[in-house]
Amino acid sequence: MLNLFKADIYRILRGKALYITLAVLVLIIVLMVAASFQMHMGFTPPEYVYDEYGVAQPHELTQVSAASGVNIPYALADSMENFVFFLLPIIVIVAGAIFTHGTVKNDLAWGISRTKLYFSKLLLTFAIGTMMLLFYVGLSIVLVTINNGFGGPAPAGHWVGLIQIYLAQLVLLFALMSIGVFLAFVTKRTAAVNGAFIGFCMVPPFIIMLLTLSNEWFLRLFDFDMLSNIMALSSLPQLATGEILRALGVGVFWLILSTVSGIALFRRAEIK
Repeated sequence: MLNLFKADIYRILRGKALYITLAVLVLIIVLMVAASFQMHMGFTPPEYVYDEYGVAQPHELTQVSAASGVNIPYALADSMENFVFFLLPIIVIVAGAIFTHGTVKNDLAWGISRTKLYFSKLLLTFAIGTMMLLFYVGLSIVLVTINNGFGGPAPAGHWVGLIQIYLAQLVLLFALMSIGVFLAFVTKRTAAVNGAFIGFCMVPPFIIMLLTLSNEWFLRLFDFDMLSNIMALSSLPQLATGEILRALGVGVFWLILSTVSGIALFRRAEIK
């Protein structure tokens, strides 16, 4: 499997797709900093409130502080749904490319088992996805610090809490990457992977929102939605143990299901 990793890394580094993805990610970060990304620390009330007679009265605004190097990671964790879609090109580059370029036949001809081939693409996707996340957070801290300052010493437990949040979210990000690899090996078409992955992320919450218009009971379905759980884990210190376990359980469920199903289907698939 090590030779597979080396060959894939060599292929990826020689290609342009990864660098284009990184360039777009850098552009997003730069635009965020240039726009003076703002963090709302708690609830910000309206400028005016209305008394019992319906007359508008001035209301003191809660101070809104600009993001600094010390607090930007929490803001990024709270908006992790933006990063999720940067996983898609990684999935296509690592897993989808062997079908796009037809190299899967060569890999199997060398005597590599289909299970080992599947796992090699899955693990490499995890590795590159994790490095991409570290790059995203690290560069954001550097640029925001240059633009707005670091924001003073971090409070006690700041970095420990931050690591816990990102590790919890990473479990669900792994699950999404596993689903993407599953789609790549099952559909063998880049366009199908793109459409199905985006649909998996965006369609369920949209349907749940429509259902809640008829009955608020359906709000509980958000407890089993991937993106909703990723966002919920950004507030991990405030969550009950049961809520954390449920969110992680959703991720582990999809991780195991997509991996086992992907291997089973790929072992029976006809390679043309």
